[in-house]
Parts: sequence; structure tokens; C-alpha cells
Amino acid sequence: MAVWDAAPQEEGNPGRSKHVADVEHPLLPKQQDEDGVHCEFNGASFSGAVFNLSTTIVGAGIMALPATMKVLGLILGVALIIFMAFLTDASIELLLRFSKAAKTSSYGGLMGDAFGKYGKILLQVSVLFNNIGDLIVFMIIIGDVLSGTSSSGVHHAGVLEGWFGQHWWGGRTFVLFVTTIGIFSPLACFKRIG
Repeated sequence: MAVWDAAPQEEGNPGRSKHVADVEHPLLPKQQDEDGVHCEFNGASFSGAVFNLSTTIVGAGIMALPATMKVLGLILGVALIIFMAFLTDASIELLLRFSKAAKTSSYGGLMGDAFGKYGKILLQVSVLFNNIGDLIVFMIIIGDVLSGTSSSGVHHAGVLEGWFGQHWWGGRTFVLFVTTIGIFSPLACFKRIG
């Protein structure tokens, strides 16, 4: 979406103002080196960003939808989904409004510009609790799939039990311990996920 105006023009792109370029990509860093890589980070590609957003949208939250609908019922469950859609729309509108005048290109910096120091701290605490909740959901899913689960006297065999039979190393505690130490801990040590 290009908007033409009489504002000062960018070098190398006559007829297009710098202000318009900032409006089109307000949260992206403005400086690039000679290779076209952003100076603030050796960041993710467009496809990486799309994949990251997709996994966020279809992430741990979608695992809770069937249980939510079972507890609330169809009408109240659908009403809650619609309410969350309105909240999402309001938050995207807020992001777009404040990103035009943001001093930084980070989400935390944007919230700091919009709501001050306490708003930024509240955002960081919310992200922390959200990530911990997502990790718990994924650990439950991994435990159920690999080790199996029992409820109401019915046992559902996991992958390890189905392939190798019942062994001590196929138990839920051991599987989650190995998964945490062998997979999650090394992934958490990366400085940048991209």
C-alpha cells in the first residue's frame, strides 16, 4: 500500500516519502548494513516470521479449546471465542497506532512507549506466565503421547509402551525428565531462537 504525498522524499526512491516507508513497516529496524541485513539483529526471514506467528496462533491455546467448549457449552464457548476476537482486534489496533510513533522496534519498547514503565513490566510478566503455561501444556501432551495416560480406570498406552512394552524408562516421570534435560534445556540456552 503506497501513499504519495508532498513530504521529503527518500534517497533512491523518488516520489515516496520516508514517513510513508516508516508507516508501512513501523516495527522493523530502520538501519541495514551493505548486505541488507538489519543491524539490530541478524534476524529471521519473512518465512520464519510467518512460521513463528503461525505456531503462536495454532499453539498451546488451541489445545484448550475442546476442554473449554466441554465445560462452558456451545453457546457460551462460541461467545467467548467471539469476545476474544474483539480483544485481539483491539490489541492489533493499539499496536498499529503506537508503532507509528514508537522509539524502539521491540514489542516491550512499544508497550513502554504506550503505557510507561509499569505497562512494560506488566507485559513482560504476562509473557513470562504465558510461556510457562504453554510449556506446561506441551509437557502434558508429550507425557500423554509418549508414556500414555490412565483415567477413570481406562489406560491409554503411549508410543513407548506400544512399541517396547512396559519398562521403567517408559514412565511419565522419566520421559519428561529426559525430554526437559535433553531437548528443552539446550533449546532454552540459545541466545536467539531465529
